[in-house]
Amino acid sequence: MVLTALPKPPAPTLSQAFDRFLARSRFSARTRESYSRDVAGLLNQFGDRPVSALDRTEAAAYLSASEPLAASTYNRRYASLASFARWCIKRGWLDADPLLGLERRKQARGGVRALDPEQVEAVLRSIRDPRDRALFWLIYEGGLRASEALAIDVDDIDWAERAIRIRGKGARPREAFFSRRVSRYLDDYLKSRGEPSAGPLFVTRRRARSPRRADLTAEGYARLSYRQADTLWKGYAPGWDLHQLRHT
Repeated sequence: MVLTALPKPPAPTLSQAFDRFLARSRFSARTRESYSRDVAGLLNQFGDRPVSALDRTEAAAYLSASEPLAASTYNRRYASLASFARWCIKRGWLDADPLLGLERRKQARGGVRALDPEQVEAVLRSIRDPRDRALFWLIYEGGLRASEALAIDVDDIDWAERAIRIRGKGARPREAFFSRRVSRYLDDYLKSRGEPSAGPLFVTRRRARSPRRADLTAEGYARLSYRQADTLWKGYAPGWDLHQLRHT
């Protein structure tokens, strides 16, 4: 009996491929929303075409439409398209990188460069320390300033509503909501500390040598400082800082 090779299924359209890209369970809701916004212009123009038709000409046209925008926005869109293209290449839907020869824009000194969400989430998923995992996922998903996250007290958390009372710039309070994932990580972290009900949320592992009463837990552990948190983050992601994590 002669076996006949099954015909190769047709490649999806660009819109269909992008929907599959977003459907991956490891992406957070925040990341899916970010990618959808960033690639919307490309899909509006070329979404009905086969994904295999995505080439340098289409990528250049998509990025060219973003030229009037801030360099940080342009570069974020570039990063989103690059992540999607890499994913398509791995599945054999693209033969070549459509961004080959296209570059990010230079940003003014001191400007914040958004990171690639896919790469950031790969780093975040690798963190096993309960405190660090809860802190950095909270900053990333909530878009919090590191100083805001570090100022949180345990009793600022409303577990029923999955909300946190945040003291922002100018001492203006607001509420920030967190996902089930972050709720689980916060719960794991607090269990590792014996489930305190008050005091600083994110603390050091050594008791303070020169205690300042307002920054201590009942057991004498000090609130984690920005410098300590930034050093921890750079241990997981050398070359990236907390400000970039918030803006990704």
